[in-house]
Amino acid sequence: MPSSRNVIHARTAPRPNGNYSHVVRSGSTLHVAGWMGDDPTTEDIVEGGIEAQTVQAIKNINACLEAAGSSLDKVVRRRIYMIDIKEFRKVDAIWGEWFEEPWPVSTCVQISGLAKEGALVELEVVADA
Repeated sequence: MPSSRNVIHARTAPRPNGNYSHVVRSGSTLHVAGWMGDDPTTEDIVEGGIEAQTVQAIKNINACLEAAGSSLDKVVRRRIYMIDIKEFRKVDAIWGEWFEEPWPVSTCVQISGLAKEGALVELEVVADA
């Protein structure tokens, strides 16, 4: 049986820093890789704290969704991984500047570290194609 799974790479997003794809489309669902605040040009974590990193992560997610023919308004699930859960309100407020109701389902967890030094937050989404 042929696979209905397609891999999509966004040219305007930073290169993956490991063995993974930007987006995998399975049927009509897009699974977007987790994004930290990676600058697409330097591939370093942006300066400016958790707020700047959150904005950049959303921009990276948007680039991936656009490359897959989708958009931020089609996000149905978000996952937030944070170094300090006390910063959640800042991340959520920025999310609210980019998204509108109805909100996607959400999970937020505090973790001990992320894949890039200096990263404070990582966002991962699932969206309709």
